[in-house]
Amino acid sequence: MIRFDRAFLHGRVVAVAVEELADAALDELHPDERARALVLAPMRGREWVAGRRALRRALASVATDPALSAPALLADDRGAPVVPRGAVGSVSHKRALAVALAALDAGWTIGVDLEVLGPRRIDVSRRVLTAAELAALADVSGPGRDRAVILAFALKEAIYKAVDPHLKRYVGFQEVAVWPAADGSAGVTPVEPWGLDVEAAWAEIDGYVVCTARARPTDR
Repeated sequence: MIRFDRAFLHGRVVAVAVEELADAALDELHPDERARALVLAPMRGREWVAGRRALRRALASVATDPALSAPALLADDRGAPVVPRGAVGSVSHKRALAVALAALDAGWTIGVDLEVLGPRRIDVSRRVLTAAELAALADVSGPGRDRAVILAFALKEAIYKAVDPHLKRYVGFQEVAVWPAADGSAGVTPVEPWGLDVEAAWAEIDGYVVCTARARPTDR
């Protein structure tokens, strides 16, 4: 079931409910995607199918050429979805929902992340936030702090997916600071230069935070 399908700053975002692997959902997949889904553990298979269904719909929304959403949308050696030449895409899932971001290839790589909003039993702020970000939250507590940490986490996850095709290495949470604004934009400050232009944005939808990012070499 499609939960939402809307334009974001960095492309089209489609959200699909994670459901049991019914034949109808599997029939929407390319045969190679279906074969992949059936060898995954049950929960992982349901998430994977929902993500591919979302990505295929997102690609169809941004492309006038049907070929951009026709081939099997499998994964590369770093786990990112492989989309047809001429487009870029990213997938994320959390519990009952999977989201995909797709855009035409304009020289940017993209990333998306989805996180559930709400209270957290464990404070992960010192793992997720830089010293500057922690200082900015020094006087914030309770639900406001939880929300700020979740939003920073999601923005960084989207950024890491966007920069990975360029850096091709693990990127830690402490390597970048993010500064979300009320209008849905977010400043991005790498601690050390990456040689990339990076943008990020966010939106709160139905109890989730959806973050998108894109990156390209600075010297383009």
